[in-house]
Amino acid sequence: MPWSLLRIPAFRALWLGRLVSWIGSGFAPIAIVFAAIDLGADAVDLGLVVVARSLPNILLLIFGGVLADRHPRRLVAVVSSFVSAGSLIIAAVLMLTETETLVTLAVISAVNGAAAAFFGPATNALVRDTVSDRSIGDATVLLRVGANVGLIVGLAAGGAVVGTVGSGLALALGGAVFAVAAVVFVGLPGDAARASGGTSLLADLGSGLGFVVRTPWLTAAAALAFVFQFAFAGGVHVLGPLIADQTFGRLLWGYAGAVQTLGLIVGAFWAGSLRGRVRLWVACLGAGALAAPLLLLSFALETDPVVFDPLHWFFWISVGLFVASVGLEVFTVPLDVAVQQLVPGAYRGRVFSVLAVGSLAGIPLGEVLIGPLTELVGTPVALVALAGLVLVVATGVALSPRVRRVDAPEARVG
Repeated sequence: MPWSLLRIPAFRALWLGRLVSWIGSGFAPIAIVFAAIDLGADAVDLGLVVVARSLPNILLLIFGGVLADRHPRRLVAVVSSFVSAGSLIIAAVLMLTETETLVTLAVISAVNGAAAAFFGPATNALVRDTVSDRSIGDATVLLRVGANVGLIVGLAAGGAVVGTVGSGLALALGGAVFAVAAVVFVGLPGDAARASGGTSLLADLGSGLGFVVRTPWLTAAAALAFVFQFAFAGGVHVLGPLIADQTFGRLLWGYAGAVQTLGLIVGAFWAGSLRGRVRLWVACLGAGALAAPLLLLSFALETDPVVFDPLHWFFWISVGLFVASVGLEVFTVPLDVAVQQLVPGAYRGRVFSVLAVGSLAGIPLGEVLIGPLTELVGTPVALVALAGLVLVVATGVALSPRVRRVDAPEARVG
């Protein structure tokens, strides 16, 4: 791994700031959820509090990209981090003084989720301003590794802190994490890229969406990211736990999830070791690896219970989830590098935000539609159908002439 890039002050500030922010992003949802439970939330109340954070995050991502292209990205990163910190600290004060309610917690949760929508596009678009063009690939890999490690640490630390000192202090500590990130981001470089001067926010939003629509390889990549998250949300997030409950058990399913997360880190390292030798069209085939755990879950459900070996299926499903995570990183890293290298700086924030929204939009749709699909064709067939969908779309995008040409040596985006 090109750790020497961390010697560059600007990139070091970006890497450390994103690492700390991702720790906060893993920490905050756990602290908020258990705060709601401490306030007496039932399943319905808890769902509303969770949605209050996730919905603004998804809806405002595109506007986050617009602001990242209209204003100094360092300023956007610092302000959004301080807002995230302030929201959690206010929630902590209300919890510790026993004046918090589910309504105020939901509002604070929404503010926290909204702030996160502005941090991502701004910091993604800053990569090219911190390193030379020849180092963009290595920088992207380091950032992906840092983000995945930060998320794992945040999730683990959030659960540990909530379990030992309570949700009130956990919220306060989560706020402190985001405050540290804001301070680190102060060391980011300024940037000159701006959207067209004198235009309105909506006009810049429209021009950013128009740029993606006019650039076929970006549209194809967004479609593939959407299908991946759609199939993963429905097949793994929803059906996975149900199948585990009927087969090898909840405990082993939790371990399988840990193996899946490990795959994200290994995948980012592997993508870095390839050092640009994998073209984007080949990387798109990596997303098709999601078919492995989907098919394995289907086969596990159809295995005769009399001869069913829980450890056997736990092992293979864990391998499948690991491979899917590696494939996701192999697809994501070259895509991020292509955006950094080929998209003009004035559009970069909006392009990253559109890709993020396209990907995230697949999650709620997959979670909602998988139920009716299983009722219509049955769970095993539904999983096979999702696997087939991923393979078809990944192959179709990879074979698209526009995608095959995008990162050829002569490729340019005007």
